[in-house]
Amino acid sequence: MSSELLLQTISTRSRMSLDDFNAAFNILIQQQEISSGEEDLNFLRRKTIRFLDSLGHCEFDFDRRQVFACPPMLVTLPTYGLPIAILTGARSEKIVQRIKDFVKNNRDSLSYSIESHRNEYSLLPSAIYIEAVSPDHIREVAQNGQIGHYLDQPAAWSLVNFSAGFEDIKNGLLFEEKSDLNWEKHTFSTKLLKFSWSHNIDRSHGLVEYISPVDQQRLHFIWNDHQAAEVDDRDWGRYLILAAEEIDVMLYDDRRCLLAIPATVPLPRFLARAATLCSGLAPESGKIGEDAIGGLPAGHTVDIYTAVPPSIAQYISEKLSQNLLRYDINIENGEVII
Repeated sequence: MSSELLLQTISTRSRMSLDDFNAAFNILIQQQEISSGEEDLNFLRRKTIRFLDSLGHCEFDFDRRQVFACPPMLVTLPTYGLPIAILTGARSEKIVQRIKDFVKNNRDSLSYSIESHRNEYSLLPSAIYIEAVSPDHIREVAQNGQIGHYLDQPAAWSLVNFSAGFEDIKNGLLFEEKSDLNWEKHTFSTKLLKFSWSHNIDRSHGLVEYISPVDQQRLHFIWNDHQAAEVDDRDWGRYLILAAEEIDVMLYDDRRCLLAIPATVPLPRFLARAATLCSGLAPESGKIGEDAIGGLPAGHTVDIYTAVPPSIAQYISEKLSQNLLRYDINIENGEVII
């Protein structure tokens, strides 16, 4: 399957440069004859990178421009019925076949299923699920397949607990007197929920992205009057500003267990992985309707995570100092209606 090729390429090499990853991505996209402009392909590449990370398959080190395949593992999802595990990390045909063969020989206690991602993300590998009558049987699958396992509790819970929280990030900021950098800069707009190009900065409070004219390196600073503190992770920077201005942008549907996040304000890494590993699938894409909802502008694009239990959704929002906005989110015929 073509959807498996990107992860298999990374898995075979274990580690590869970001340039090699981009080259492999471009080749595979061309083979699928996807006709998009350069800007659309760059957007698709960035989303694919985010989702490969949040699905637990790869880790990306942008400072060293390296891509690492995570070790293959079976991890449990936060289900209410029989235990279900999903295969994360590096993947090869040999590993998958071992799992299939073992499940086939133990049909009385195990079942195997596979689910593809939407065509929009055609290079994401299919989700492989193992359902069992007990965690011990999933452990046997992992041992037979010679891969790791994490079955003591759902991975989503462990990831939320492990993630830093709003206060941790805020207290780690070091403000100091600083002059403005004479670089290209973009200011994060809490009304538009995105960075926009700007000559002038309101330094009373704000998140600014600077782009080095030499190597295109991006730095992010939070300004407070004439003091500034560098933020290592701009995903956290956006949520710090939203919390400071008491703007809530997270929607949650209790009945359908759907969590909607602005596509331009993605969850920080470990929280994104926690939300994704509630279902094992990349989030759906949807749009807000003609009316704004809380801090979400009308027509804004959102990423919708499925099968997120209320307790995990609440914990994620607390980590970000956000209040969940309760809202009905419908998914009909593959399209999201909000």
